[in-house]
Amino acid sequence: MGMKIVFTGGGTAGHVTPNLALIDKLRQAECHYVGTAGMEQTLTKKAVDEGLHYHVISAHKLKRKLSIQNLLLPFRLCKSVAEAKRVLRQIRPDVVFSKGGYVGLPVTIAARKLKIPTVIHESDMSAGLANRVSAHFADVYLSTFPCDKRAKVTGLIVREEILHGDREKGLREMGFDGSKPVLLVMGGSLGAKALNEAVANCPRLAERFDIFVITGKNKHMGCDFLKQSEFVSEIWNVLAATDVCLTRGGSNSLAELTLAQVPFVTVPLVKQSRGEQLQNAKWFCERGCGLLVHEENLERELFGAVNAAYDNRAAIQTKQRAQKELYGTDKAVEVILQTAAHHPRRA
Repeated sequence: MGMKIVFTGGGTAGHVTPNLALIDKLRQAECHYVGTAGMEQTLTKKAVDEGLHYHVISAHKLKRKLSIQNLLLPFRLCKSVAEAKRVLRQIRPDVVFSKGGYVGLPVTIAARKLKIPTVIHESDMSAGLANRVSAHFADVYLSTFPCDKRAKVTGLIVREEILHGDREKGLREMGFDGSKPVLLVMGGSLGAKALNEAVANCPRLAERFDIFVITGKNKHMGCDFLKQSEFVSEIWNVLAATDVCLTRGGSNSLAELTLAQVPFVTVPLVKQSRGEQLQNAKWFCERGCGLLVHEENLERELFGAVNAAYDNRAAIQTKQRAQKELYGTDKAVEVILQTAAHHPRRA
């Protein structure tokens, strides 16, 4: 009987792309994804076309501000858990893997109720609310950093292609000829606006760099001195062609840039986060992998910081090469397979 694995996680791309990296490594198994009809379904479309089975449930995010919606959350969570249980009963998986986010919590709870082994993974320096709760229901807790005494540190889950990008393909993707160094700008799904605006207000960057901006969904910049795209699928090729990057403080992005040896300037998102991006940014910058700029200083410091990161790229890349242990995809695959092997159906 073939092995069946359920993946879950969502809310931001950082909760979905690690799952895609694992799915790519576990093609010998029958892989399923449980998510909402929103971002997760959009980002997994290519994988679904290649054989991934996708299942939709409802899930609701806990708002950080006082809200009447939070009073309804326990009832909505019960409904989501019931939906997840129906899906898991139908699939009968050997293991469930959750990358966190609000869609991962009901699936993790449902798996515990059905006695299905569950592995969760936390990317950030501090665990998100969904994973803090999920940790009470999971059999195995993995993390990139020592964020919790219960967690086993295994590194970040990223696509192996990050280590082997094609520079020429990346230049073609961005529309550049390679005659100037490339500045890549990527702000993620929540924090793109401030970075986009800061770059738009600093045209003198284009005197030295070819600028490519991943703008984020439904965002467009009215600038004639840069090239832009809402989304890039094969980011590893773009990174291979990038000389310096302006980014937020998501752990996935900072680790991918470090592993791809791309010097960066990180502007962590603070207002719309629990502070994890600032913690992530400090960890990487303390190890010499990039430079940190606070958002309130971005307009004033942008030009100098980007040029400083580029001018010091050799020293930064030396520090980045020392962080090879960040790559944890293979370790996570090993844990998932070991956990599945202990399922009563296989034991």
